[in-house]
Order: sequence, then C-alpha cells, then structure tokens
Amino acid sequence: MIAVTGPTGNGGLHAHVVDAIGSRIATGALPVGSVLSTELIEQEHGVSRSVVREVLRTLTGLGMVQPRHRIGTTVLPVSSWNLLDARVIAWRAEGPDSRRQLGELLTLREALEPVAARGAATERDVETVQTLREQLSRMEIAFSEGKPHDFATADTAFHEALLRGAHNDALSQLVQTLLATLHVRYAGHRPFSEQTAESLRRHHELVDAVAAEDPAAAEAVSRALVREARAEVLGAADGEERK
Repeated sequence: MIAVTGPTGNGGLHAHVVDAIGSRIATGALPVGSVLSTELIEQEHGVSRSVVREVLRTLTGLGMVQPRHRIGTTVLPVSSWNLLDARVIAWRAEGPDSRRQLGELLTLREALEPVAARGAATERDVETVQTLREQLSRMEIAFSEGKPHDFATADTAFHEALLRGAHNDALSQLVQTLLATLHVRYAGHRPFSEQTAESLRRHHELVDAVAAEDPAAAEAVSRALVREARAEVLGAADGEERK
C-alpha cells in the first residue's frame, strides 16, 4: 500500500488531505490500481480516522477512488473521474495530460460561452452590462499598467458575469468548470501578448452587443473571442482546424 503526502494547505485538514491525495492521483504519482492505506494517511498527515474517511468519501464522489471489498480503496482510471469538477481540473493541470485537458476545456467553453452570450443579450439585464463594463475597464487598466494578475482576475470576473447573465440554470451549474478553464489558461500562459489589444477590442464588441440586446451579434463575437483565445493558447494551427 502507498502512503500519501502533500503540501500544506489553508482550507482545513479535510481540504488539505483531499488536495494532497487528489493531486497525486491526477499527476500519476498514485497510479491506477494503487491501494490507499488509511493508517498511513493518518500518520503522514496527522489526521484522525474520521477525517480520512471523509477524505476518501470525497475522492470517491469525484470518481477518483473506489472502496473494494477485501482490497481497500483503489485508484480508478481517468475515465471514471468527474472531469468537470474545478478541483479535478486544477489537479490535472499539474499532470502529464495538462495540455490535452486544456484543449478539451477550451472546446467545452467554445460550445457553451457563445450560448451564454446570446442568453445574456436576450435577458436585458442592466446589472450584467454594468458588471461587464466595469470588469472590461479593469482589464484595460491592468493591461496598460502591465499587471497580469489584475488582468487575469478581471477577465475571469468578466466571463463569470457573462455566464451568470444568461440566467440559465443549466449553464449556471457549469460556471465553476468554465472559470477553472480560465484559471488553468492563466496559470500556464502569460496573459499579455501581441493579441491582447485585439482581444480587448473583441470584449468591447461583446459588451456592446449584449447592451444592444442583439443575441446573434453577441453569440458571434463570443465565438470569435473563444476561438482566438484557443489559437493563442494552443497554437494557431489548432485554432484554424476548429474553424
């Protein structure tokens, strides 16, 4: 059986141990078929048996492990994981298939975000438009001042407002998944490039389309924006293939 260790976290004992084990599974340090030892987890992390049980229950819920009679809690293949959970996305981003995951998540974003943009333009929500303009202004200031962290934060808030502005309950359940996609994108790639100015222009077009209550234009601009982001992150050739 395999003991597990991980970096110190700030989310409490349960969150820390979940993060430590989940990360090791996602990065392959705990390969498929590994059996997790409750006793060794207790010793390595200094937690109680009840905490370990809750941790394993959480990982079971994520599809990453499964209790097996007379064997123990066993690591499952990636095909069983909840790949849309923000925690799993973050863990996989540190693993060997990080680029593949990013491509898959960008494909999901390309399918969903233009639909959300159309919905936001249909809803006539003044508060959504105001939030979009505020976050876009923060993006522009961060770009002009060379502050990548502030830019990424404002961009993430912009797209969250767009997704929530559609007032679509089904889409709302995927907000954290799509936001995790942005976090992964910024974690592995610098936010500023020669395409940033053009991207900001596209964001302006998107806000204007939503404000004008033009669903078709909002959807079209959003699709172009996501495709351009994909090409920037994964390469121009990949972006062209998807057009």
